[in-house]
Amino acid sequence: MKWNDDKSLLLTRVCVWLSAVALVLLCVSAPWLFSWFIQKRLILPPQSRDYFLVTTYTVAVPAAVALYMMNRLLANIRKEEVFTEKNTRYLRGMSWCCLAAGLIFLVSSFYYLPFFALCAAAVFMALILRVIKNVFAQAEEIKKENDYTI
Repeated sequence: MKWNDDKSLLLTRVCVWLSAVALVLLCVSAPWLFSWFIQKRLILPPQSRDYFLVTTYTVAVPAAVALYMMNRLLANIRKEEVFTEKNTRYLRGMSWCCLAAGLIFLVSSFYYLPFFALCAAAVFMALILRVIKNVFAQAEEIKKENDYTI
């Protein structure tokens, strides 16, 4: 099987959809999962389950929005609409979603320190997306100039 851009794009879209399904499953099973986790980790008090649930459901919002934007971005790329204002907005929005998730994880790290690692990862991802957004914005400007050139 020869790998090409269409197959790569399809694989990425499948991964986005699988991530969305995983997010829904996490939200549905979170009460049971955190009860089990806290029971296995004897150092955590049982009432910390509520904190984990608040963190999970709060982070689920920017995660879902980011997955939606990523799906729209990939749909536009499939239509060969790459360097457009819409895609730049999607990248900007995804970076803000990552930053929001990072802030939620930062606050959550006060009751469970490993969340700080997720905070760092989310903020780093926000920075990467900002760089990609800036590249898209520059390419969008160059494309506009080229469209006006005869």
